[in-house]
Amino acid sequence: MDIDSNDTLVLYDFCGTIVDVQTPNEYVRYVKRRLNIKIGFVEYFRIFLNKIGFIKRYNYIFPKIAVNKSLLLYQIRGIEYDVLDALARDYYYEMVKPHIIPQVLDTMEFHRKNGATLSIISAGYEIYLKYFAREFSIPIVIASEYEYKNDIFTGHVKGRDNYGKEKLEKVIKYWGKDNLKLYKNIVGYTDSLSDLPLLEICNEKVFINHGNTVEEWMSKEGTKVICY
Repeated sequence: MDIDSNDTLVLYDFCGTIVDVQTPNEYVRYVKRRLNIKIGFVEYFRIFLNKIGFIKRYNYIFPKIAVNKSLLLYQIRGIEYDVLDALARDYYYEMVKPHIIPQVLDTMEFHRKNGATLSIISAGYEIYLKYFAREFSIPIVIASEYEYKNDIFTGHVKGRDNYGKEKLEKVIKYWGKDNLKLYKNIVGYTDSLSDLPLLEICNEKVFINHGNTVEEWMSKEGTKVICY
C-alpha cells in the first residue's frame, strides 16, 4: 500500500458516533419483522438469560463474546444473501440514515477536502454499513461480516465480533504496522470507552458526546469533544 507521508487517516466508529442509535441488533429485529419470523426457542432463551442477569455477568467476565448479539443473530440463519442484502438496503435508508449526526457528517466533508483517507471501523454489520459508505464515499469499511455457505447465512459472523481490542487488531491487519506509521496524522472518532484500545494509535482523538456534560474519560483521553 503506497502512502504519502503527509496523508491523514481518519477512523470513525459508527453506532453512537456517526448515527445516534445502535444498529446491529435492530437490523436483526428489522429482518425478523419484514420476514415475519416468529418468536422461537432461541429468542425465549435469550430473553430468559437477560432476565436473570446471566448475559450481563457473562459479558463482564468475557467481554469479547457478545452473547446477546450472537443469540439474536442466530435467529435469522438460513436466509439467502440476496434477501438479507435487499433488507439491509431498506434498513439503511429507513432506519439508519434518518439518525445521522450532522456535525459528524461535517467533519467527514472537512477531512475529505483536506485529502484524508476516511474509514469506518465498527461492530455493526458490513451488510448495511456499505450503503452508508457508498452514499458518502467512504472507501474503507472494517466491520463484523456475516458468514455464508452457498450464499445461505449460517447465523454467525466471520471470526470474532469487531469490538474493543478486535478493532485495533483488524486495523493493524488491514494496513500493517509499518504502513500505519507512514501516516502523518491518525484521527479517531468515537463515543465509546470500548474504543480506547483503537485510539492508542491515534494522535488526535475526537469524542462524540450525547449530552451536555463531558465525561471524565473523554477529558483525559481526548483533544476534542463534539456535543450535539
